[in-house]
Amino acid sequence: MRIKKCSLSLMAAAAFAHAQTNIKQSDLQDFSIGKDMEKHEPQNVKYKDGKPLSPGKYIVQMDQEGRSAEGLKSIFEVNTSGKIDGEMSFEMPDRSLESKALYKDDILVKIDKKINGKLLETSYFDQGIFYEKEFEENGDFKSESRSKDGKRIYSKSMNLSGWDIQDDIKGTRTFYYGKTDIIESRSTSRNLEKGATWMEEKFDEKGKLITKEIRYGDDKRKVINRDGSYEIIISTNEGDKVSQYSSKGKLLKTYVAAYPTMSVQ
Repeated sequence: MRIKKCSLSLMAAAAFAHAQTNIKQSDLQDFSIGKDMEKHEPQNVKYKDGKPLSPGKYIVQMDQEGRSAEGLKSIFEVNTSGKIDGEMSFEMPDRSLESKALYKDDILVKIDKKINGKLLETSYFDQGIFYEKEFEENGDFKSESRSKDGKRIYSKSMNLSGWDIQDDIKGTRTFYYGKTDIIESRSTSRNLEKGATWMEEKFDEKGKLITKEIRYGDDKRKVINRDGSYEIIISTNEGDKVSQYSSKGKLLKTYVAAYPTMSVQ
């Protein structure tokens, strides 16, 4: 008799484990996937009335994501602690698209989007840094951004001429020639000489320095040329006062470059 009771209990538990509940996104309280992922907060999925979901498998019809997501379903399991822990899969209207998410203790830590089996987008956390990466349909890298505590600290993307990398930790912004690793220009606001507030370096297509411009807080600029000669430029009411020096520091010429004026006709 005891064995029979035990068998019935095991059967009931197995049936519960395989049970699934079909619900709509509109039945839930502010349920979305990855919307505020960078905040690194628990999903905390609940019904509209605040009641938590019971343990088990759920298939959620995402009916609040707009027409483009019509037919989208998210599939996940809620554990005995009322949390999502493990993989969340999706049924996509477009079968060429595939998306999977990974939860750890109710927190979304990674989500991948693929097209025809190739990775298109990925977002994930690594050592407290939130990464977002995009790829072209042929698999080529497209862009990347990193943020910490909701603030962007790094970005890499392609502009009209080449890679554009902004590193807010180093205080630098670097432009490259096309998709090469040859720097076109680099500006920085960190680790400069005393009194300097900003510096920009420009390079040729072989990676050799053309000019270096340093700005100071008193309307003064210094432009250093490839051969070591340089100019000191001071902004005045009449125009820019330019003093030219040789590579050995000898004053060569001083003049005022008047600001352009618009003629009235």
